[in-house]
Amino acid sequence: MLKTYSGERIPGTVNYHVYVHEGKNKRPILINNQLKWEDLRSDSDLGLRNEILYRICLAILFDYSGNLELTEFYFRDFKKNIERLLCEDHWLIHSARIEAFLESIYEEGDNTTESSDPKEGNEKIREGIKSRVP
Repeated sequence: MLKTYSGERIPGTVNYHVYVHEGKNKRPILINNQLKWEDLRSDSDLGLRNEILYRICLAILFDYSGNLELTEFYFRDFKKNIERLLCEDHWLIHSARIEAFLESIYEEGDNTTESSDPKEGNEKIREGIKSRVP
């Protein structure tokens, strides 16, 4: 089933309510504020707004893929891909856009020989993508 992710900024803050719509069902996505952020970020001074956007990207990518390893590895690239959209007060992201992002990562992985075992990385990406494709 196709999903649509939506967010609306809470007035006077940099925080957002984030929801996933599946057909006629709408449910909130909880943004995990208890996550050990230091373990995931490489930036020493991220800033509150960027940290919130990273958390939103983590939540959306994990909800869509269901693959924690894939999410932790690619959420920064995912944020870069949709960053301008997330800075709006109200936004929508269709699952087709997430699928296109994952496919582009998969295609880049096929063309990259820098990692020690690119097949292993590609296989994880492929599994994450296949798990979402009907």
